[in-house]
Amino acid sequence: QHIPTAKIFLLDLPGAGKHVHEKASFSIKRMVDFMRKEILHGLQNNPGRNIICATSLGGMLASEWVIRYKKDFQGLVIINASFKTICKSSERVQPSVRWDMLKILLTNNVEKREALIIKVNSNKPSQYKSLTQEWVDIQNKRRMSRINILKQSFAGVLYGVKGKKPEVPLLIIGSKGDRMVCPECISKIHRAFGGTLVWHPDAGHGLPIDDPLWLSQNIANWYHYKFMKEIDDLPKI
Repeated sequence: QHIPTAKIFLLDLPGAGKHVHEKASFSIKRMVDFMRKEILHGLQNNPGRNIICATSLGGMLASEWVIRYKKDFQGLVIINASFKTICKSSERVQPSVRWDMLKILLTNNVEKREALIIKVNSNKPSQYKSLTQEWVDIQNKRRMSRINILKQSFAGVLYGVKGKKPEVPLLIIGSKGDRMVCPECISKIHRAFGGTLVWHPDAGHGLPIDDPLWLSQNIANWYHYKFMKEIDDLPKI
């Protein structure tokens, strides 16, 4: 609605979604290489007009992608992401949710796991029941293995940028109500990377599920400010 002619492509991590039967990796770099093969042809056919947008672990992956393959994307949006070399461990996973995170990693009961994930990510209890059912239905069709969940989680824990930073226009979005990633962590990333920083006042870690309209509006505002004066055609997001 906000960038009507944009073409949006959705990617799944190895070990999840349409790649649920693949083995997940402990390495963000290997995840990037796996996913890049899927979309490289499209990127090369649309040079100079590509933006990558991702949240949390995906934001780490998107940052690594932009750092390593500098010509693939011309813009980056990261939402509630954190990095080992920039933030303290207590800022990346706040103490108040650590017990819930441990239960998520250890439980093999899909309903309990998805309910816990939503509780950690969303600040809107009114949507917990309906979201849990939707996410359980997804897992019943493409169930992630516990080992793949563990691998993805540890890949995020271990990943840091080691002094490097994205060299494209960057939008950093943080949630003041995030119960997982401390807001100070987002501020540190902004100081390290530069770019534009925007705050949501009360959404949870899963900002895309708590306030998708606000998120869409802010990405579109940033895009129009950063790109409309530079290129005539709309980029892919």
